[in-house]
Amino acid sequence: MEVDHFFDFAGLKFVAKLLLACAFVGAAGDVGFYYLLTAQSAPLSSTPPSIAVGRDSLLVSTTSPLISSSATVPERVIDVLTPADVVPQTGKFVVADLKDMLLTLYQDGVVIATYPILTKGKPGSPYETPAGFYSVLTKEHDHFNAREQVHMPYSMQFYGNYFIHGWPYYPDGTQVASTYSGGCIRLSTSDAGKVFSFANKGTGIFVYDPARATSPASIAFNKLQIPPVSATSYLVADIDTGDVYLEQNATNPRPIASLTKLMTALVANETIMFNNQIAITRAELLHSETASTKKETFFVDDLLYPLLMEENNAIADRLAQYYGTTSFVDWMNTTAKALDMQSTHFADASGISSENVSTTDDLYRLARYLANKKLFIWNITRTPGKDLIASSGDIYHFNNFNIYSDNSDFIGGKVGQTVAAQNTMVSVFSLPVNGEPRRIAIVVLKSDDYTTDTTRLVDWFTQSAERGMESSGTACASCATIPNYRKIR
Repeated sequence: MEVDHFFDFAGLKFVAKLLLACAFVGAAGDVGFYYLLTAQSAPLSSTPPSIAVGRDSLLVSTTSPLISSSATVPERVIDVLTPADVVPQTGKFVVADLKDMLLTLYQDGVVIATYPILTKGKPGSPYETPAGFYSVLTKEHDHFNAREQVHMPYSMQFYGNYFIHGWPYYPDGTQVASTYSGGCIRLSTSDAGKVFSFANKGTGIFVYDPARATSPASIAFNKLQIPPVSATSYLVADIDTGDVYLEQNATNPRPIASLTKLMTALVANETIMFNNQIAITRAELLHSETASTKKETFFVDDLLYPLLMEENNAIADRLAQYYGTTSFVDWMNTTAKALDMQSTHFADASGISSENVSTTDDLYRLARYLANKKLFIWNITRTPGKDLIASSGDIYHFNNFNIYSDNSDFIGGKVGQTVAAQNTMVSVFSLPVNGEPRRIAIVVLKSDDYTTDTTRLVDWFTQSAERGMESSGTACASCATIPNYRKIR
């Protein structure tokens, strides 16, 4: 079903005012706006009481380019503020607390009703409900999801694929199972009707989902000699603590080639409706100039497999064209700013342009967000092979170009190669330290050989951690002297 597209400029102005207010309050408490920009992964115990910061925190830049009004993707702030921080003192407002599973309606700063949230998107899946600051984009008494063939009563769209709605049901009237979820915030149909009557287009919505776990202890490390690495820039850092174990030129922007497609996949997943389809020619799909120009049609999320597994530039371009290439690339840049990737810029969705640049620090931030909130993207990058069925019924098989896809320690990664970028790679491994797995990100840019460089850095980390345990007898923070690591916030 077609839905209206709406961009909430009033809501954006409110966010800007809110952030300025937070900056003022923060400065008075020796916190400051800089803290908000850098507080990406600090444990909750170290944050000021007025700001709840999760390890997957995001802060949008209010000066970043705005996406075209044709796209249902608002500017957003993710997991930086608590509900108490954002409820305005005038007007209507909705808070969806995914921790306590409660949806609360506010009028002029006062609670007027609270309803239980019955389901949300499964964490780590393509349908995980994204935390953030939004507004009501569309309202439909009965939204029909054509792909899943379900009716969604009292639907209020707040971001791309995500709605607040009542209990879905099939055309014959049968309700979906309680385990069914496409990532939306589901209420009882009766409660959804009340929220539907309360909220208007543009009513602010805050989806709250704080970090679900505390960070592990830093590692007692006995560093070995740095191995020979051809990459001009590289980084070895802990996904959960932000500790940087080894680095070179980590803040210098460089071309990143097809690492761009990680952001393309993220933006496509969050903004293009799951049940929409995209047509692509067989020649583009198969990387073959001799294949036919017959067009095949696939669901959007299916195309993420060849996009990430086989470096398919044509699919990146088709995804970007869905909302208009300029708007899609603008949203990639806006999302980068929301992830505090301040030195990152995208010029296209495929990575062919040498103007697609980032730093190893920024790519670490993207890797951490995917590992914590969009793990399915990493799972695609480690899938050995995938069969996709086009709407015509034809089956297409895709192989994984990633050298580590069959490595049991490999959580996920992406490679790239252009003349300007040379070899690039970002990867996340689960590596044992004192018998416990640690999620370690390794990024190499401008490399002669990303496979050799990454393997050497993995071996360096593993052996240095083992040497640290041997010398101290433990890897825990309470029993050994922990080096003063630089931390990426």
